[in-house]
Amino acid sequence: MQIFVGYASTHGSTRHIAERIAGRLQSYGHRTVLGPLEPAAGLPDCDAAVLGSAVHDGRWLPEAVEFVRRGARALAGRPVRLFSVSLVGERSSAFPPVVARCLRRLRARSGPELPADLLAAVAPGGRHDFAGTVAPEHWPATGRLVFRLMGGRYGECTDWDEVDAWAAAVAAEFGATSDS
Repeated sequence: MQIFVGYASTHGSTRHIAERIAGRLQSYGHRTVLGPLEPAAGLPDCDAAVLGSAVHDGRWLPEAVEFVRRGARALAGRPVRLFSVSLVGERSSAFPPVVARCLRRLRARSGPELPADLLAAVAPGGRHDFAGTVAPEHWPATGRLVFRLMGGRYGECTDWDEVDAWAAAVAAEFGATSDS
C-alpha cells in the first residue's frame, strides 16, 4: 500500500513527527510519500493518507485546512488518519499533569481542529494528538509569561514511543506486511 504522509508545520515539530510516522509505516512494509500539505499541489497518487498539522489558536494551520478542503473528494475514497501537534498531546505535554488534564478537557469541549464539514466529508478512521516542541521564540512576550505562569516547560515534549505506537496501529489498520 502506498501512503501519503502529509504535514503542515510552522517550526518543524509536526514535520519531524510526520517523518517518524512515515519511517515506521515503511518498516511495516508500506511505501510512503512524505510531503508538506500544499493545497495547490493536491493529493499525490496514494492508497491511503495520514495527514497532520500544527495547531495554532485551537485550529489546524490554514494550508492544512485548504489542502483537506480541495482534496476532500479524493480523500473520501481512501483510508485516512489525522494527527495534530500542539502543546498538549494525549500522553505528553509541555505542562504539568494537572494543567494538561484541564487543557485536554477544554480541547474536547471546543470541538475539532478541522471544520466539521471537512471531517464529515473525509470521514477519517481515527485521529491522534501529539505534543511537539516549544521554544521561547515561538511566543510573543505576553504568551511567554502566560506559558511560564501555567508551569509550561520549553523543549522537546514529544513522546516518541507514543508516535511509534500510533504509527504501528495505523500500519496494522492499513494492512501491515512486516515488522522490523
